[in-house]
Amino acid sequence: MESLNRLKEGQKIAKNALLVNLILSILKGIIGFFSGSLALITDAVHTGSDSITTFVSWLGLRIAERKPTEKFHYGYYKAENIATLIICIFILFAGYELIIESYSKLSTLSVIQIPIWALGISLVSALVNFLIAKYEKKIGKKINSQSLMAIADDTRINILISLIVFVAILSTYFQIPYIEGGVGILISLFIFKVGLENGKNAIYSLMDVSPSKEIEEKIKKIIKKIPGVESFEELKLRRSGPFILGDVKVKTKKFLNITRAHEISENIENEIKKKISQIESFNIHIEPSKEKRQKLVIPVDNKNGLKSRLSSHFGRANYFIFIELDRKKIKSHYFIKNKYKKKKVRAGLFFIGKIILKENADSVITKQIGPISFHTLRDHLIDVYLAKKDIVEKNIDDFINEKLKRLNEPTKKIGQEKVERRIE
Repeated sequence: MESLNRLKEGQKIAKNALLVNLILSILKGIIGFFSGSLALITDAVHTGSDSITTFVSWLGLRIAERKPTEKFHYGYYKAENIATLIICIFILFAGYELIIESYSKLSTLSVIQIPIWALGISLVSALVNFLIAKYEKKIGKKINSQSLMAIADDTRINILISLIVFVAILSTYFQIPYIEGGVGILISLFIFKVGLENGKNAIYSLMDVSPSKEIEEKIKKIIKKIPGVESFEELKLRRSGPFILGDVKVKTKKFLNITRAHEISENIENEIKKKISQIESFNIHIEPSKEKRQKLVIPVDNKNGLKSRLSSHFGRANYFIFIELDRKKIKSHYFIKNKYKKKKVRAGLFFIGKIILKENADSVITKQIGPISFHTLRDHLIDVYLAKKDIVEKNIDDFINEKLKRLNEPTKKIGQEKVERRIE
């Protein structure tokens, strides 16, 4: 709905600019004919060509508004890029005509019959074009329309041309040579520059060149902050009309179910669209991550390095050993004392919140775990594995060789922990 409103807003300004250009072109042509000002007649022709380019822009935005069909699965947004390219061709042609006409003015002078009218329409044209260019640029940036911004640049040129025509009429009236032609050639070169720049942008869009490195960096920062994203690759952006479309591959934990993966995908898309208004569509392909580095957590009864014995309780273990793996090899390990073990309730939950999450652990290996601790770990995308042996080192070997069972539910049921504590 938002994209449709942006297209309609672009159509409205293009339509209004078309009407104004037609009126100005007719007035310049009539006054130029009766005053005998060749410069004014040429400007009338140029303004008429602007009407054609504005119509092309309106048509491009109108076509882009159409919904996708069986033949055009991605919609008609690129019609706006094609329209931009056509506009640039007209801009370059107008520049060519003006430079030829300006060159001929270097050595010839005409006679002005009604200079007040001729000078007046030139000033009115400059003022009107100034207001239109400002509005076109504002709306063009707002809806990210290349064709509108190209027209705005062309309209700014018209301001200068109108002022040049004003000077040309004055110089012709006072029979001063060279001024009209010399300044006209200078403006023509500027017209060529604008036409080539906008044409390049249109061609880049049609060839799916990345529209902005700055936007790419913004998207990368957004994705990195989304919970559940391990890594990402193959970020691709392309412009389609006034919009930007994107794709990316995101790596997540292996155990994620479809619902959780979809939730992460939606979070990424919503956050990107919220912070970057030009994004119309952003496709996320979720893949399981192949971690090269991992950090394991194991509850233990004593501090005896990798020979430590596992605790039969998760939340009430004496210590937790943290093991860092790099490409399935033990890189380092360290212990943290469980100062929450004597808490009457939810000792494991406190240790998870205060220690495990802060240490950025990836997986837990344990003999027993209650529902609250289990679901808290899983909610924070931490894997939980069932220990099969009593010694830390042996369980790590089983983990590396993928012999441990990944738990999909806690080993204890609700209320079982309370019963065990009473027995103890």
